[in-house]
Amino acid sequence: MLATLRAIAESVSQQASLDSALACFVKMVKDAMKTECCSIYFADYSQDNFVLMATRGLNPAAVGKFRIGFTEGLVGLVAQREEPINIAFAKSHPRFKLSPEVNEEGFNAFLSVPVVHQKKVLGVIVVQQKIARVFSQDEESFLITLSAQLASQLAHAEIKEVLRQDEFSHQTSVLKGVSSAPGIAIGQAFVILPKLDFKSIELKKDENCTEQRRLFTQAVAATRKEFNTLSMTLSDSIPKEALAVFEVYQQLLDAKSLGQNVEVQLLEGWCAKSALKIVIERLISQFNAMQDPYIKERAVDVKDIGLRVLHHLVNTEHAVKSYPKNTVLITNTLTPAMLAEVPKGHLAGVVSVNGAANSHASILTRAMGIPAIWGIEDLPLLQFDGKPMILDAYSGRLYISPSQMLQDEYLQLQHQESLLNDKFVAEQECDAVTLDGEHISLLLNAGLELNTEKANTKVCDGVGLYRTEAWFMQKGQFPSQIEQENWYREVLASYHPEPVVMRTLDIGGDKALDYFDITEENPFLGWRGIRVTLDHPEIFLDQLKAMVKANIGLGNLKIMLPMISGTEEVDESLALLEQAYFELEEKYPEQAIERPEIGVMLEVPSSVFMLPEWSKKVDFCSVGSNDLTQYLLAVDRSNARVADLFNPYHPAVLRVLQKVAKECQQYEMSFSLCGELGGDPEGALLLIAMGYRRLSMNYSSLSKVKWVLRRLKASDMEALLTECLAQSTAKQVLRLTRNFMIEHQLGELFYTPNQVS
Repeated sequence: MLATLRAIAESVSQQASLDSALACFVKMVKDAMKTECCSIYFADYSQDNFVLMATRGLNPAAVGKFRIGFTEGLVGLVAQREEPINIAFAKSHPRFKLSPEVNEEGFNAFLSVPVVHQKKVLGVIVVQQKIARVFSQDEESFLITLSAQLASQLAHAEIKEVLRQDEFSHQTSVLKGVSSAPGIAIGQAFVILPKLDFKSIELKKDENCTEQRRLFTQAVAATRKEFNTLSMTLSDSIPKEALAVFEVYQQLLDAKSLGQNVEVQLLEGWCAKSALKIVIERLISQFNAMQDPYIKERAVDVKDIGLRVLHHLVNTEHAVKSYPKNTVLITNTLTPAMLAEVPKGHLAGVVSVNGAANSHASILTRAMGIPAIWGIEDLPLLQFDGKPMILDAYSGRLYISPSQMLQDEYLQLQHQESLLNDKFVAEQECDAVTLDGEHISLLLNAGLELNTEKANTKVCDGVGLYRTEAWFMQKGQFPSQIEQENWYREVLASYHPEPVVMRTLDIGGDKALDYFDITEENPFLGWRGIRVTLDHPEIFLDQLKAMVKANIGLGNLKIMLPMISGTEEVDESLALLEQAYFELEEKYPEQAIERPEIGVMLEVPSSVFMLPEWSKKVDFCSVGSNDLTQYLLAVDRSNARVADLFNPYHPAVLRVLQKVAKECQQYEMSFSLCGELGGDPEGALLLIAMGYRRLSMNYSSLSKVKWVLRRLKASDMEALLTECLAQSTAKQVLRLTRNFMIEHQLGELFYTPNQVS
């Protein structure tokens, strides 16, 4: 049965359109279950009904025409309950509705399951039989499994079809994701494909058949040259019989085999990549269906050839493709390297299919002040390339091919946003003091965009988190001690005499070094942060020595240890720090080696309960609210599927943050917060009310938070906090904070994009 499930899923995914995918689906399900009828209905939320999209057994003329209301018949009941219905006599059920236009009078047995994707009912699958019988548990389980497997594929196909129809009718399409870095971007889509595989290629038409044929021919020629080079390179080291495989590859590339098949697809209007995908996947399926093991194994060769041709196709396109002036970068998984490749001043916004609003890459876009949307699943990437876009990163909406009226509305909103930002900038060098005289130190989360950060040292009170790993991630190997020292010295001098808290190397999770591979099934609970550096004392000692030596004569360095979960890690780290001091003092006896303050990041829940111990071992602590929220709520913050569950305003998170503040005050221990929560004005209010007086944030948030704090009283914030801590959901908390802001004439901060349509 598992093989059948896979075969159906694979066949459906290879179809070029939604109609063909659904037609393939109902045929294969009907054959697999040996029933007399299989149909699928799709939900049309614009009309509150289900439309028959495909059938094998009912009246084919009713496809696309027959509709049944959300609350009507057995189909409506399945969707309402969101669970299967399995009955022997469908007509005897009180919710049965006879619909003569579909010709189902002769059927009795009825089994139906909902198709649900991301909590939304997409449709309903129905199998029917004339003989009155209850379908077996195995049959019901098969259909449920199939529905769950294909939900995302059908959602994906539906999105592609909607986009295709909207393009044909010149309508604006709207997709919803998770808002990450706030802002509005109006520009042109530039798609960066993920790691090359035929699964990542979306089928796309192109009217210029001659140009697509030229691209394909050029890619085939480049592949031939590649095989010739490989054959010559290996000719002296492997037997002649083995070299014959390259001869086979060359034959497969001939016009009579691969070329001829691709030509047929090009004439049907497909672009070169799509034509190649259709042909290669069809050939692979044919080879896999063979009984002869030798022939079956040739599917691997076909795929290899196809991927090589595809690689050359994409490289050719990329070579002639330039970034538009207002680039809206669209990709499967954003990396820092992708951002770095866009020419300065050209990047308007970012859309990432995978990841979530609190992933490392998302934090990077916020630090750059680039509007970003995360987690738009099932995005048909190639259909977006080159299209005009509006990215509304306040509401998490992406408008494709927007109308002129919509563009005008968003240009006006961009103008309003710019005017508001001018207000923030006008006061950015003022002190962050509340109306009742509470001074708040606003520090910088630095290390990602150093040029911007260093140019605005007057805006902040120092650096509350310097991410040293960001520099390591830009290198091709571990930097030497002298390279690190020079770099740290430059940073410390830039902010002198203000303090700079440097976090020791924090890799793992969603932060990787190309030259130091960490592959784990569950990276956020694995080998990361202090765990890596304690296992590699040679790396740790180099960094500690570089930091301490860079601090000579400046004295504004503080060192922070990431991912601390127990006292043993602190003890080991302090011992290595002692060793670094000793070796430096021995090597440079004439220098006065200053011992900077040492702190721990509170991001692992266990660390929160160790504050009595930390107060005796270290000088300060700083809450990493991103990871602390992730671990408290058991939510992978880079996983788009559970992104909605990640919320730092969750009452449990707020209560833990208050506990930290109270205990740090009790033990007279310096404390701060360096997560994204502090850079949100509403989050900053609650933190100040708890007793936090040092908040570290991205540069793009500093002036806004400062502007808000200068218009409020800390005593009013404390009254708000009392109300918020009594709530049971994050929604209730956010409702209170928003109302508070509006009551204090700060409502202009809340942009309401949902009114734009």
